[in-house]
Amino acid sequence: MNKPGNLLRRRGFSLLELLAVMSIMAMLTTLAVTSYFAAINGMARRSAVKHVVNSLILARQRACMEGTRVSVMFFNEFKGYKKDEVGVPTTEENLIPSYVVCRELGRLSYVNGKQIGDEFGELGKMFGTTKLDNYAGQMRLYNLTHGGWWDVRPWVSGDTSDFSVDCTFPYSETILGQNPDSAMAGYAFVMVNDKTSGTVAGDSYGIEAAPIGALPRGFVFSGLDNKDSDPITINFLPDGRLDTSTGGKSQVKIVETRLPSKQPSNTVKVGSDGAITYGEIWN
Repeated sequence: MNKPGNLLRRRGFSLLELLAVMSIMAMLTTLAVTSYFAAINGMARRSAVKHVVNSLILARQRACMEGTRVSVMFFNEFKGYKKDEVGVPTTEENLIPSYVVCRELGRLSYVNGKQIGDEFGELGKMFGTTKLDNYAGQMRLYNLTHGGWWDVRPWVSGDTSDFSVDCTFPYSETILGQNPDSAMAGYAFVMVNDKTSGTVAGDSYGIEAAPIGALPRGFVFSGLDNKDSDPITINFLPDGRLDTSTGGKSQVKIVETRLPSKQPSNTVKVGSDGAITYGEIWN
């Protein structure tokens, strides 16, 4: 027959048993947390590459379907300057690595101050000529030759608009030999800010064909260091082939900046035939 003391001793755990269980729980917790963060990092990497690749595929498909040149532009969206812990702005730029699919509309034939136009494009029908009084908004018109964009009003001006701007283009006057009274008249975009520096007749221009996308936090595009970095543009011809004749690129590198000791990267490449490839492993 067992004594009561023996029963009480059997109901408890020894110190060594408790320490063993706690050690096992600590190891399992560490493994779970490590696996969780590894999974999150893997998802972020896949998301960064997947969305860039999908944008390139979309651009190539639209170029083939619509029979026009379509580009993907990579740039830094400037969102002001970061603030310190007390809310005071610093000199560190708040940049969002972004990209956008752009459809080519034509080529500029007219550059004059804050006006840029294309006398061969039906700008009046596409954008309208009605001036909106006290309208403070603007539209991006992308330069697909040199990268970047112009901030313009979302309508065009011309001889028949409220602006009464003389948009008789030099091509019809000078090259066709027509006098100003009978020369071809057209429409022009009016810039919100004068950003025509470096802009020349013949530059390809276009508009957004899909919403602007952005990389996840902790990722950047290699070569885009600040808000003034030249955009990286990948161009597709109407037959789906890559076009590098006007400075377009054939690849873009995505770099992960969250790790202090190492910054792995993955390069998305476009072949001359338009085929899109990327690395399965981040190096």
